[in-house]
Amino acid sequence: MRRHNPETGHASPSHISRQGAATMAIGLHRVLSLPVTLPLPRLVEALNRFQPTYLNVYPSVAMWLADEQQAGRLQLSLRILVTVGELRTPEMTQRLADAFGVRPFDVYGSTEGLFGAECEHHQGIHLFEDTTLVENVDPDGRPVPAGQPGSRLLVTNLYNLVQPLLRLEVTDLVTLDPDPCPCGRTLIRAAAIHGRSDDLLSLPAGDGGRVAVHPLHFAVLTRDPQVREFQVLQDGQLLRIRIVPNQAATTGDSALETRLAQAVTRQLLWLGVHDPQVTVERRPELPRSAGGKLKLVVADPAARPAQAVAR
Repeated sequence: MRRHNPETGHASPSHISRQGAATMAIGLHRVLSLPVTLPLPRLVEALNRFQPTYLNVYPSVAMWLADEQQAGRLQLSLRILVTVGELRTPEMTQRLADAFGVRPFDVYGSTEGLFGAECEHHQGIHLFEDTTLVENVDPDGRPVPAGQPGSRLLVTNLYNLVQPLLRLEVTDLVTLDPDPCPCGRTLIRAAAIHGRSDDLLSLPAGDGGRVAVHPLHFAVLTRDPQVREFQVLQDGQLLRIRIVPNQAATTGDSALETRLAQAVTRQLLWLGVHDPQVTVERRPELPRSAGGKLKLVVADPAARPAQAVAR
């Protein structure tokens, strides 16, 4: 039986996601590599024609496809769904499971050589420390105990003999799980990957200090079924939230912006932010990188102090 594996990834043919797909297209494996910069109707047409059993995709693009699947324009019967390259919120996970009938796996990877993946229990990402050593540290470079969030990772690659990487800084915010996984694997496990420290927003706190707001704190936006994707831009103390609504919301929900602004404001007040300023606007699409990735949060460097306190 042949495995039909489509890869929707980076726009550049030389990117690791596209090259990896090409190396797997041998023997019984049929692999279709599609750049995410293709127009959505063309992606849907290609996937319907190929009828994959395995799909590897950015989370934001997976949300487009979930809407198409639920609308009946996309008709896939997946056995495995994998997301990679972007932050995926729990709300996005549930919507993908509802649309495709399978629970998505999350895969973590970096150009520095650190990779990891969820197992069948979906209780965190096993980091492949047999090929890359990883240290979770605080802002001063001191080790962070398992169960507590770090401010960055120090990565040592064990297999790159051409350009050795020793304790290279990766600005991912990770919490390691101190408990063993039910699957029995002994690799260290990231209970949560909160995003990159560059994606933290620093907002004024009610006590005069600062509050560090993680990208995952904006998951309230993906809880709303009318939101396909979003992006938060910080302009001083003002947060400008751009949303792409699904097709039904485009014409049928005039109160969407108000509802979302109120939801985000409540979340920020709960975190301790003083006088949150939030605006929401609809967009037909959001700007992406040259490779097709969506940056969920764009922080204003001028609003970031030397140190923000996570609350």
